[in-house]
Amino acid sequence: MIETLFNEARSAKTFTSTRVPKDDLKRLYELVRWAPTESNTCPIRLSFITTSAAFFKLRPHIYDGNVPKIDSAPVAIIVAYDTDYHLKLKKLAPHLRSPTYFDELRPAHREFHGWRSAHLQAGMLITAIRAMGWDAGPLGGIDRPGIDQAFFRDTSWKTSFIILMGEADQTQCYPRGPRLEFDEACQIL
Repeated sequence: MIETLFNEARSAKTFTSTRVPKDDLKRLYELVRWAPTESNTCPIRLSFITTSAAFFKLRPHIYDGNVPKIDSAPVAIIVAYDTDYHLKLKKLAPHLRSPTYFDELRPAHREFHGWRSAHLQAGMLITAIRAMGWDAGPLGGIDRPGIDQAFFRDTSWKTSFIILMGEADQTQCYPRGPRLEFDEACQIL
C-alpha cells in the first residue's frame, strides 16, 4: 500500500470516462474528516463538482491551460476552508476554554490557522483518494475569487485549490518528475 500511495502514484492530468460513485465521495469525506488539524478545528470544506451544470459554472474560473484537465475529469473537488471555523469549536473542541484563543486572534491570523489546518486535511484527502483506488490531480491554476463568488457567495468559505478525481488515462501520463534527495531537502539536527 505504501508503494501505491507514495512511490507509484502521480498527479493525474487526463482521466478516462469512468464515473466516480457518489457513495465513494461520501466515503472519502468519512476518511478525511479524521485528518489532523490544530485543536481539532476541522476547517476544510469540500464541494464535489459532478454535474454538467456545476462544471459549466466552474469552467470560466479555470486558467486556459487547465481547461482540458477539468474537461476530462469526472469529479472536480473545490477544496476550501471556512474562515468561521472557530464558531464550531464548542462541538469540535469542547476541551478548549470559551472563548477560545482562536476567537481572540485578529481575523487575518485566525484565517491563517484555518488555511493551514485545511491544507493538512487536503494532504490526507489526496492520500485517501489514492487509497480508495482513484487518481488525484491537484490543480492551482484557478481564479480563486471567481470561484468564491460563483460557489460560496454569502458564506465564510474560501477556495484554496482544486483536486481532480477519477481514473487516470494511463496513455496520457507524463513520466514521473524528479525529486530532491534527502541531503538537498532535509537536515538532522
